[in-house]
Parts: sequence; C-alpha cells; structure tokens
Amino acid sequence: MSTSARPSAIPPEVLAREARLTAALAAMAHAASREAAPLRTFREAMAAGDATSAEGLVEEVVREGLAEEALAILREARRTGKGDDALESIRKRLAPLAEKARERRVASWQLDSRRASVRIAYAKLPPAADFDGGDLQRILLAAFRLEGLRPALDLGHHPRPILQMGLPLPAGAGGRGEWAEAVLQRSPEAGAEALLAGLNARLPEGLHLHRWIEQPHYATPVAELAETSEWTWPCPEDLLDRAQAATARFLAAATFAWDRAGKVGGQKQEKHVDLRPMVESMTWEGSLLRFRTPMAAFGATNPLKLLGAVLEADPASLKGLVREALTLREDSRLAQGERFEPKLRNLYEDAVLLSGGSNITLVDDEDDEPLRLG
Repeated sequence: MSTSARPSAIPPEVLAREARLTAALAAMAHAASREAAPLRTFREAMAAGDATSAEGLVEEVVREGLAEEALAILREARRTGKGDDALESIRKRLAPLAEKARERRVASWQLDSRRASVRIAYAKLPPAADFDGGDLQRILLAAFRLEGLRPALDLGHHPRPILQMGLPLPAGAGGRGEWAEAVLQRSPEAGAEALLAGLNARLPEGLHLHRWIEQPHYATPVAELAETSEWTWPCPEDLLDRAQAATARFLAAATFAWDRAGKVGGQKQEKHVDLRPMVESMTWEGSLLRFRTPMAAFGATNPLKLLGAVLEADPASLKGLVREALTLREDSRLAQGERFEPKLRNLYEDAVLLSGGSNITLVDDEDDEPLRLG
C-alpha cells in the first residue's frame, strides 16, 4: 500500500525565503574565511558530522577562548540533525568549560574596556527586500564571522551574539536608511572604510552597508530614537484610480477602523485599531505614493499590512514598498555620559542576577507574521 507524504504546514513563500537565505549564506563564503582557525575547523567538522575531528579540536578551541562559540555551534548542529549521539561526549566536555568562560565574562563585563559598540547604516533593496529582520541578522552575523569580527556574547545561560536590527522590516519591504547595532569583543584595527568594503563584498545583492559608527556603550538604541518613517510605494497603473480613491477616503476620515488578529488581555482575538493616527501624511506624485508614519503610534505594525488596510488590498500584492528615511531625534545621553554610569552599573547587576543578558525578542502581536527586533 502506497502512502503519500504529509504536506508541509509551512507556507510555500516561507520555504522559498528560507531557501533563498540558505543560498545567500552559502554564497557569502566565496572568499577565504577570516574566522579564527580553530573555530572555523570546528565548524566545518560539525557541518560534516565528523565528531572525531571535532573532539580533537576541543582543547585548542578552549585555549583560544572560544569555548562558548564552539558550544553554540555544537548546539546548532544537534538542533538541525547534523550530529548524532557521538557529539554528546563533546558537549559534556565543552559545556562546563563554556560555563566557566561565561562566569568570567560576567565578572569582568563592567570593567571590560576592549568591547566596541557600533551602529551600522545599511540599505535593503530588491532582491534582498524579500528577507525579513531575522534573515538579515543571520546574514550580518555570517558576514562578521567570515571577516573575522567577533560579536560580544550576552550574559544569558545560552549566550547569543549581540546584534540588533534597529527597526526591522518585514519580508517584502525595503529600506534605504536602516540601522543595525552590534557589540564587538574588540574594537577592529581596520578603519570604517576597510571594514565596510570587506563586509559589502560578502553580502548578497540588494544589501549594502554605508556607515560604520563606533559609539559609547550607553548610547540610546535606534528603536528609542526613531520619530518618523518616510515611505514610498510605486502603484501599478491598472490600480492607480482605485488606490487614489482609497487614500482619499482614508485622509477624509476622522477615524479609520482596522480589525486585525492580536492579543487583548493576553487572549488571541480580533483587535480593533484606529489606523488614522498611524499616518501623518499621504500624497501622490504621479503614480508614486508617499506617506509618513510616526513611530510612537506605528510601533511594530507591519507597514505592508498598514498600507494594505488603507488601500483595501492584499498586503502580499503590494510590491516595491520602501522606507526612504528614518528620522531620529538627537541622543541626549551622548552629551551626558557621566549621568548614566550608575544606571549602567544597575543594568549590569540586573543582567547578572537574572542571567537574561540581551536575549529579549519583541514581536508584532499579529498571529501570522511576527516582526523580530533582535
């Protein structure tokens, strides 16, 4: 008796984007990797499922201060099914050594002056617009690794590299003035121009880093500085009349009800939202729609779904949406650094006590398409 394979519950577009991401990550290794040699060899052994070679590298990995990173590679190999029970002995050797390394980092975190906080401006345009914030985080981490840059790890029990996408865009939306923020274990010796050139040579088409700014550790995150976003959307000619009529109705309305899936009182149900305060302005330049959203009201709302609600159209059909600019207010902390030292000390102590580090993920409360901030 023949049986048919069970259909995947994952939407085809998600599978397609994952395939594109896998291909992009593989293509980034076209040039020789600058990752620390012991860790690179350990990673290759894990990818091949070669437990014997990997176990022989444990001593060198630990000696080079890479135990935590190696344990993370091992966990990923086990999670994706590339390993087998033979890897358990490696885990038992690595886990206590990695925990000791984490404890040493926790104890010296506040006094470690070698870390470097950086803010990176980048553009995300087609064909890279099909990647979401989580995809971009994986791509940037791979680029950092291949270029020999080592992100600092947070203070969680399962430490993660500290790299945040400032205000991530969903798959299908592009941006010209986006931001990512990272903390590196050491300030790079190369200048900003050389760093950007090396990273850009790795990145897939449509992604381009154009500014590298080192900043104090107490600088306010981009997400907290954002004031407004400027968007453009090129309307197809056959939809222009209907789209212009829809925007006219929206602009004429004092309120504009939008029902979407969400959580009310912790329970999943229809969430009633007034869309009107989320759009400050909306104008047409021929077939190009321009609109501005205040970030305080906009929050983590998916911009494609917002535009789809205004136009009474399927968000998936809206191609070419781009955030042209993100307006940031001035960071008052940068001029008052001495005032934040006690606050930083308290934050450090809280992170140690909670062992939470920066493992915080904020998500859009819509059921079907989360927006991950980090």
